[in-house]
Amino acid sequence: MIMLRRLARAIRYARREEDFGPVVGAGGVLILSGTVAYSLGNGWHVIDGLYFAVATLTTSSIADPELVLVDAWMKVFTILYVLVGIGVLVEILRRFAVAYIAVRSHDRPRGPEPDSAA
Repeated sequence: MIMLRRLARAIRYARREEDFGPVVGAGGVLILSGTVAYSLGNGWHVIDGLYFAVATLTTSSIADPELVLVDAWMKVFTILYVLVGIGVLVEILRRFAVAYIAVRSHDRPRGPEPDSAA
């Protein structure tokens, strides 16, 4: 329960950063564009396109053997999608991690000040 509270506080902390909104927005646009490209480009259902887009960006394996890229232009799109997308997702995770560390260090009880007269 403490961890969930810290996570919620970290999200609120991260949202106060100057460029956080545009970075998260870029992540949303990235997932949306991948979903649209995979759905329309391969004739897949939107859920399949979303699944493929997220699995590709998170470098997970695609468990559905029917979701295969056939067209060369979709393969080129995927190369560019991964190169840009992983960078954007890493930046989002970095910002969340910095915020979580800040919240956690704020929560940590402080011990007595060291004696400077030693």
